[in-house]
Amino acid sequence: MELEKMLQSGSCREKELKALEHQVLHLATILKNDLSLLKTTSSEETLAVEEVLGSFDFLSHDLTADDDASCLGSLRLKDSGISSFQQSTLRSLGLLSKDSQSASEEELVIAPLTSGNWGLDQALETHLDICCILLQAIPTTDFSPSRRELLEEISIQTQVLNRVSCLLLEKNDNISARDILPKAQRSRDTLLFWQECGNSSSSPFFCHVDDFSRILKRRYTHKVKAKQPGQSDKVFSRLLLQLQAPCRLVPCSRSICSPERVSVFQLSAYLKRWSFQDLGEHISCLSREEYILSALNSPKRRRALNKLRGRAISALLPLGFTLQTLGALLIDSNHRVCKAASSCVCRAAGCKSFRNKAVVFYTESLRSPDVLTQLGSCLALKCLRATESVDHISDLWRSEDEDLRSAARETVLSFGKKGHEAFQRMDQLFTEMQEEAYKNQETEITIL
Repeated sequence: MELEKMLQSGSCREKELKALEHQVLHLATILKNDLSLLKTTSSEETLAVEEVLGSFDFLSHDLTADDDASCLGSLRLKDSGISSFQQSTLRSLGLLSKDSQSASEEELVIAPLTSGNWGLDQALETHLDICCILLQAIPTTDFSPSRRELLEEISIQTQVLNRVSCLLLEKNDNISARDILPKAQRSRDTLLFWQECGNSSSSPFFCHVDDFSRILKRRYTHKVKAKQPGQSDKVFSRLLLQLQAPCRLVPCSRSICSPERVSVFQLSAYLKRWSFQDLGEHISCLSREEYILSALNSPKRRRALNKLRGRAISALLPLGFTLQTLGALLIDSNHRVCKAASSCVCRAAGCKSFRNKAVVFYTESLRSPDVLTQLGSCLALKCLRATESVDHISDLWRSEDEDLRSAARETVLSFGKKGHEAFQRMDQLFTEMQEEAYKNQETEITIL
C-alpha cells in the first residue's frame, strides 16, 4: 500500500504526482485485464494460466531463494522470500486480494499477476521502487528548487511507466531496443550497445550490472580519451553510480532495491536527466569532468581552479562529486587554494545551468551531519549569491560550532536587504537561546 498511500496523500497534489498516480492506476488496470480469466473457478483454467506465469520472478520468487521454491500459482509470502518493498508494491498495484491484506503475514496470498514477460517484470520492479524512493524524499525537503528537482525525476519515471503500458498494449513478442528507446535516443552506437546488453540476459529490458560494465568498457573506452592511469575505470564506475541513483542532486533515504541489474529504461532516463541523446557523447563529457576532478584533488589544485573558467565551467555537468570537491576546497588548509576556489565558484555563478544545480546540491548539503561539509556548502552558497537559500543558511545559527555560525552570519549579511532581515531573525534566535541557557543554569543552581 506504500506507493498508493503516498500518491493519494492530500498534501501532494502537484501535476507531476497526479500524472504518476494516473499512470500507476492505468498500468495496474492493464495488468489486471490481461489476467481477467483468473476470476474463473475452474481449476484447469487456473492451472493453464499458472503455467504461462512460470517465470514470474518479479512478484512471486526471490532470485536468491532455493531452486525448489515454486514460481507457479499463488505463493505464500513466508515461503517466497519477497522483500518488504515487493509486498508494498503488490498492495499498491492491488495485486493482493482484499481478504489477504487483512490476514496475517503467513496467510497472505500473492495473485500470480505478470506482464507476461519476465524481463519486463524485473525492469518494472526497479522503476516502481524508484517512484517510492522519490515520493519518500519529497516530504523531507522544504526547499522549492529541491522539490522541483524531485518532481522532474518523478516525471521521467512517469514516462517510463507510460512506455511500459504502451508496450503491454502493443503485445509485440519481438521487442528490441529500437522499440523501447525514444526516437531521439536511437543512435546507432546506443542501439548496438544495448542490443549486446540484452543478449547477455536474453531480455531487451535489463541486463546484469557486471555485463553492463563489461560491455560499456569494451564499446566506449575510446570515448574516454584517458590522460591518466585508471581514468577509464573511474569514468565508467561514476556513470553506473549516477545511472542507478534515484535522483542526481537530492540525497535519498536509500538506494534502489535491485543494484544487481540495469534496465533499458534506466539508461533512457539517465540520458534524459542530463539532456543527452547519445551515450558516447555523454561519456566524453563525463571523461572531461573526471579529468578536471582529478586535477582538483591533486597538489596542483590551485592551478586547476584558476584554469576553470568560461567554456570549461559551462561544459561541466556538474556532478555531485565535483560540487562536493569545490566545497571542500573552499575550506582547504592552504589559504591561497581557498581564495582560488572562492573565485572559481563566483565565476561559475554566471553559468545558469551550473548555478541551478549547485544551489540545490549545497542547500541540501547544509543538512549533512558533518560540520566541514556544512561549512564548505555555506561558503559555496555565499559565492553563488544564493539568496533563495537564506532561511536554510540561517538554520546553521543553531549549530554548536562557532566557525559554522560565523560563516552563516557572514553569508547571510552578504545577501543585502533579504540577508539583513534574516540576520535579525538569527540575532533574535541567538538572544532566545542565551536566555534559555541562562534560565536552565539558574534552575540548576537553585536545585543544588
